[in-house]
Formats: sequence, structure tokens, C-alpha cells
Amino acid sequence: MLRKFKPFAVLILLSLLCVGNLPAQGGNSERTIKVVTYNMYLGADFADIFGAQSQAELVTEVAEAYSDMLAGNVPERIDEIADQIAAGSPDVVGLQEVALWRFGAPFDPSPATAVKYDFLDMLIKRLEARGLSYAPVVVQTNLDAELPGVFSATEALDIRYTDRIAIIARTDLNTSELKIEGSSSGNFATNLPVTLLGTEILILRGWTAVDVKHRGKKYRFVNAHLESFYEPVQWAQAAELLQGPTNVQSPVILAGDFNSDAATGGFSYQMFLANGFTDVWNSGGTSGPGMTWPLSGEIPSSFLIPDTRVDYILTRGPLTFSAADVLGEDPVADASPSGFRPSDHAGVSASLILEP
Repeated sequence: MLRKFKPFAVLILLSLLCVGNLPAQGGNSERTIKVVTYNMYLGADFADIFGAQSQAELVTEVAEAYSDMLAGNVPERIDEIADQIAAGSPDVVGLQEVALWRFGAPFDPSPATAVKYDFLDMLIKRLEARGLSYAPVVVQTNLDAELPGVFSATEALDIRYTDRIAIIARTDLNTSELKIEGSSSGNFATNLPVTLLGTEILILRGWTAVDVKHRGKKYRFVNAHLESFYEPVQWAQAAELLQGPTNVQSPVILAGDFNSDAATGGFSYQMFLANGFTDVWNSGGTSGPGMTWPLSGEIPSSFLIPDTRVDYILTRGPLTFSAADVLGEDPVADASPSGFRPSDHAGVSASLILEP
């Protein structure tokens, strides 16, 4: 497998070259913008599925992953995520692991279409119930896979999981405060290949971006989810972000789940800093180490103490840090009524001042 990744050395060296022609820092103004990044947690771990050694083991592991997702009480979890977002009423929110779970008749060759949980639709409706108006601006589909799951001798389903990454934005602000002038998205060119019973599957990851005009000043918000299981793929994806959606003249806010630990100086994180990005958490005024993962075990009623900071917000250009916070990490105040974490990741919020 390693032979496939030899070209990464070239990508990484290229990415460490500064993009150049970046906006200069200027004076502060009252152009305050609020943003959030949140990994919603798909609700299951697929490692055992990809490790299956037989068809019988595979269908059992698929059923177990689906059962774990159900046991994690998705509706309650998304209620809590909505509460976290609603508390700050951010202008723009970047979301990762925006799962779409569907099911169908077992061993049916046609795609499953019956929706069990649509995380994006559920979140938008819960925000609306809290008096907030948000709408999806751009959604990118990543992995879309369907496999049979056998739960017992008499129960089986085809289970379809679709991974998405999305940006939502407020729709109740004046256009002088928030005007979406464009959007874009894509899958990375470099993705992790895994073999499932002799068939190779690409674990697609992706990014989304929006161009926003705020009180006459433009900025770009980029939301990304990088590979977690094989670092050379992650490094190549970080290089793609630097050479692609973040390579613009306007101020850039880069947010997401990067799977590169900022607390220990992960290589992808260092690549971003080397290319002119500033980590808002290290800009002063924040409280605590800002750890975001893991908050829970596979079923989010098992609470863990986070020891890595893989979810963060970075800026480049004339943006002044105002405040930042970690969301959903309190094991008491942020737990759902039945005792579930909102996600296995904490969210991160930031308030920034867009300079003239």
C-alpha cells in the first residue's frame, strides 16, 4: 500500500511553500462575524466492517454498526447540538459527518431509499424550533455505501450510509450583514483506499466553501474533514486545501475536523501555520487546552476525557480574534436527557472581527 503514496512527498513540499500575495493585517472595525465547526458523529465505528474476513462476518458487523447508531439516540444528540449552536447564533456553521442513514429490503440490488435519519434535515428543523433560521448553503457527498446487515435469523436489512460535509448559514440577517456570493465544494483527489472482501473502496473525504460579503467586506469560509486513519493521505488532503479552496486573495476562515492534533503539533496543522494561518485558540483569551476528541466511546453514553485537539478554526488575512469556546464538552450540562454526549467531538466557536 505504501508504494501508492510516493507522490505525497512532492505534494507536501509544494504545500509548505507560502501561497503568497496574502492580505496585510489592518486596523480593527466592528465587522464581527461568528462561526462554528461541529463534527456531528455518524453514530458508529466502521473499523470492524472493514476488518471482516467473510461474508457472514461482514453482514453481522454491518448490523452491529447500525444497531450502535440506533442505541446512541440520534434525535436526542442532535437536540443537544442544536442547543450548542443556538446559544451563540453563529452566522455560518461548518458541519462534518452529516450522516444520512437509509435502509431497504435485504440483498436488494437497487439503492435503499427509506430514510431513517437525515442529520442535516433534523438539525435545521431543531434550530427552527428554537426560533433560529438556518438553511444549507452547500453540501458535499463523500462516502456513499450500502451493505446488507443481518440482525437475526429472521431479520435483515440493506443499510445505506451516506457521509456528507455541509455549511449552513443564517437566513434572517440583513444582506448587509450576511450575503452569500458564491459556494463551492469537492472531494479530495487523494483518498484512502480500503479493501473489503477483495473489493477496493475509496473512503472519500471532502470540503465545502462559501464566499460571504459582510458590511461591504468579503471573506471565504472553508469547512473540511481530513483523513484520520492514514497520515500521508491526510497530508496530501491538507496540501489540496492550501492549493485549492483557501488559495484566494480574500480573508479566509478555515474550520473543520482535521484529524491532526494541534496540541502536539500534528504535521497537517503545522502545514496550515506555515502557510500563513493563525489558530484562534492560541490567539489569547481562551480558557483551557481546548481538547475536542474523544468525548465518548462508540455509543455516546460512554463518556471519555478528550486528549487531542483535532477540531479548530484557523484564519488568514485581516481578521482579528475576539473570542473562542469549545462546545458540548461538559459531561453534565451538555448531556442529553438520557445521558448521551451530543457527539464524540466537541464543537468550536469563534467570534472574529473583519478588518476594513
